Amino acid sequence: MTINKKLADKVLARIDRDELAQLACDLTDIPSPTGQEGAIGDFILRWFDSNGLKAVRQDVDVDRPNAIGVLKGDGTGLSLGFNGHMDTSFTGTSADLRMVANLEPEDELRGRIVGDKVQGLGVSNMKGGLASFMMAGKMLRKSGIQLKGDVVLAAVVGEISRTPIGEWQSKDYRGEGTGTRHLLTHGMHTDYAVCADASDLNIVWTQNGVVQMRIATFGQAQAAWGTQRETHPMGDMNAIVKMTRIIEAVEQWGASFEKKYIYDGPTGPLWPKVNIGGIEGGAPYRPNYFPGICAIYVDVRMPPQVRPVMIQHEVEQMLNGLGIPYELDLYKSLLGHEGKQVEPLVQSAEEVHQHLFGEKIKPEPPNRASIWTDTNIYNEMGIPAIKIGPHGRRIGARNEEIEIDKIVKAAQIYALMALDICSRERTAP
Repeated sequence: MTINKKLADKVLARIDRDELAQLACDLTDIPSPTGQEGAIGDFILRWFDSNGLKAVRQDVDVDRPNAIGVLKGDGTGLSLGFNGHMDTSFTGTSADLRMVANLEPEDELRGRIVGDKVQGLGVSNMKGGLASFMMAGKMLRKSGIQLKGDVVLAAVVGEISRTPIGEWQSKDYRGEGTGTRHLLTHGMHTDYAVCADASDLNIVWTQNGVVQMRIATFGQAQAAWGTQRETHPMGDMNAIVKMTRIIEAVEQWGASFEKKYIYDGPTGPLWPKVNIGGIEGGAPYRPNYFPGICAIYVDVRMPPQVRPVMIQHEVEQMLNGLGIPYELDLYKSLLGHEGKQVEPLVQSAEEVHQHLFGEKIKPEPPNRASIWTDTNIYNEMGIPAIKIGPHGRRIGARNEEIEIDKIVKAAQIYALMALDICSRERTAP
């Protein structure tokens, strides 16, 4: 690749820092918890249409659209997709009290520009990234440059880690790839893709998979009063007490798993992780009874060489050694992937970064790389994909902020990568 400086300058000259900051603010100002992305999707579709991009609505669920903008090429070249999710890590309502002890006032979570930063719920994860590739598409459109391949700008629903389980079954719990899987199974394929999720503008193309499981154990649901521990041992009668032994065993297994399955990826190691993230048992309104059932919910982040059946086998072997009756159910499984044939895309990102900032692009460090994002779905479906996105920080229990300069840099990277990839002739396979 040789960057055409004249064309690059023509595109970059059209970026408006203040307009980009306001766009990120406007996106952040629209509440969009998982399952409730309708309003922000409508906003983005109107924005695409008003800025000369073909607006495509994909209804993933009722009032839950993927919002896609397309800058058409002349049909002779390679296409590039950009992907970002519209849903946020928290709902921004009192429902977050299930996870957070002290909530900020809801009006503090709305989008606002404060000095050289944009603040609000979701601006770092990841409405800043959304704004960046939206602006990159607009810059390319305004430049008047005729590309050979299409640029596809996909704002998707349902990426945040939420899984339907038990009584939690509505669209508000359908995350972790819901929108992108729909996107790619309903026609929006490209030759390459960039996930704009937060990476501090570092690069990665290998990410962990996910297994989530429910482990339950059982007691005797009868009155505890009037019994003696000698005849009614708590370890036999009380499911919660039994669960303490299971929790200890899962923790020991998790510590071993995290050391055993470190993955040596092309940009550095991926770290596995085991986390007990939920527990339920007994009746708060009737604590005089021995609990008859207790369950924990476990999240396992597994590198690409590990499969759900391997995890199930290891956990069952561990639990069988305890001599405690249990039930184990896997209710989420997503594979990890190392992107294949990503070399042209990686080279483009490296050269664009060097051109713009005079330095090499850095690999994403393990503490940020060892997650699951929609990048995995592209690579699963054979579309070479990398992740590069602007990253801010948490400034409260739920509130976030991101530097305007970060989202400007991201827009510049995305614009020049699209200019490069989508100016390339398509060759015979």
